[in-house]
Amino acid sequence: MSQTLNALFAVLLAMQGTAPLRKSDLVRLLSDAVLAPVELAQLVRRTCLTFAPTDRDRNDFRLLGADASLLAAVDDCGRRKEPRRTAAVTSVRTTPRSPSAPQPPPPAPQPPPVFQVQRVIVRVSAERSGFVSGGGQRGRAGTQLPRALVFEARDSAGAVLSGHAVTFTGINARIQPGAAPTDAAGQARVGVTLGERVGSATVIASIGVVEKQVAFNVAAGPATQLVVMCGTSSVAGHFALRPDSVIALRVSAQDGFANPTPLLGLRAAVADARIFRVLGVAQDSTFGTVTLKPDQPGTTSLAVIANGMRQYLTVTVPPRAAPGKTDCP
Repeated sequence: MSQTLNALFAVLLAMQGTAPLRKSDLVRLLSDAVLAPVELAQLVRRTCLTFAPTDRDRNDFRLLGADASLLAAVDDCGRRKEPRRTAAVTSVRTTPRSPSAPQPPPPAPQPPPVFQVQRVIVRVSAERSGFVSGGGQRGRAGTQLPRALVFEARDSAGAVLSGHAVTFTGINARIQPGAAPTDAAGQARVGVTLGERVGSATVIASIGVVEKQVAFNVAAGPATQLVVMCGTSSVAGHFALRPDSVIALRVSAQDGFANPTPLLGLRAAVADARIFRVLGVAQDSTFGTVTLKPDQPGTTSLAVIANGMRQYLTVTVPPRAAPGKTDCP
């Protein structure tokens, strides 16, 4: 909910023309679907961005649902130069005093001056601030990383900045909490849970106009299901074989998010070998094949075994003269 409110706040500022979008703002707007891609493209063209988009940024935006119009707007903004603003000079006119006018009385004694302490605006240094711990970890999809992610904020002189809010945005990752203040050492700590997609995950930290990002490696989880393909279709439950054919079933293993995992110990067993036989079983690290040869009409069961799991299938071999299309040509 807080990230959605931050995204809505960024939209309001941008629509008022007061703040270009940061990368984290654009990621939250895409993730939360606050605006349609076409509307978001118009917003980017109107307000521009605070960062120069890289090829990796464009790929992240594309994975989050950015269309061609939004990517074109991002590229146009990257080439745009901001016009220099000139301060308007206001002239002050003075009215000459008439020589015949009476002289004003002498001014009353002024009270002693009161000095006001002005608040010093601390600037976060993009060169001296960044992630100091927890980046580059590797973990399984959907799991929390063992070490916290630590971001450190410093000013241009190298002094640590405490009490400053840092906002975190994840791509293929969930961050808890989404925002955290820096402590006395200038550091903010958050936990990272990897997303469901195998490959890479990215976390972006934003403090003021400064943004930093760090990457993680996402590996597949343990195998939770076997997938059996016959031709281009997956088979489950029941299928049929032509009596005059030799069929090669393709077998793979997947984790709970349908990511491919290594295939281990592939075997196959037939309940009634008179109806069809297993001619051979072969496998590599990812896929395997089970070759079947029908012998006579009938129905029996086939067990496909791998990774400590069993997939049971019911197979029918129709008579040679039976009309109709089989499920597995």
